[in-house]
Amino acid sequence: MKRAARARPTVRRGRGLAGLVLLGLAAGLAPQAVRARDGVAFPLACRDVHAEFARHEHCARRAGDWLRIDPARLARMPFRGGLTEVAVDGVGWAWARRDGLALPVFPLDNGPDPFARGFVRAHHAGTVAFHDRRLRRVLATPFDWAFPFNARGEALVCRGCRSDGRTPAAMVGGRWGLIDRRGRLTLPLEEGRGAFRRYFGRPR
Repeated sequence: MKRAARARPTVRRGRGLAGLVLLGLAAGLAPQAVRARDGVAFPLACRDVHAEFARHEHCARRAGDWLRIDPARLARMPFRGGLTEVAVDGVGWAWARRDGLALPVFPLDNGPDPFARGFVRAHHAGTVAFHDRRLRRVLATPFDWAFPFNARGEALVCRGCRSDGRTPAAMVGGRWGLIDRRGRLTLPLEEGRGAFRRYFGRPR
């Protein structure tokens, strides 16, 4: 499958966030990380997307595939459905819970990947995983890319595809198929064009 999945909204990478991340990296980390009341350091800066992307030092730290956000920062942010958006310098977009656990997710234009049919996309062990609104990993896949689940409960996935390096980017090459919400292939990867037609509901 050599044609690009171009001009599809979910393929686009965040343009604005890339600049924010580079700014954060250029600024460097503070030599002395502020510690929270429990003694844990938060060396990474955050951008408050609800306050004109105001930059807050000593806001976050990595925790494997996850992030931990300083609860003092979260207390000043609005939550919807138990989650709030945050941009972490050097990491990217994330959804955060009130308890400080945050999940880095796919960027979409200038924001985090939205939830579709109750799932949001993230990376895990080099492949795509889907998480629920409590940020629990509910489906780990062996695929290099996945579109969100559509109204029929199917996600368009690929193996061996890659970004074309443009802005906004498109995924090109590889083999494409469809999976259901349990990760089972409903159209094998060899279907390619047929998988696109069924997912988007129109010819490509």
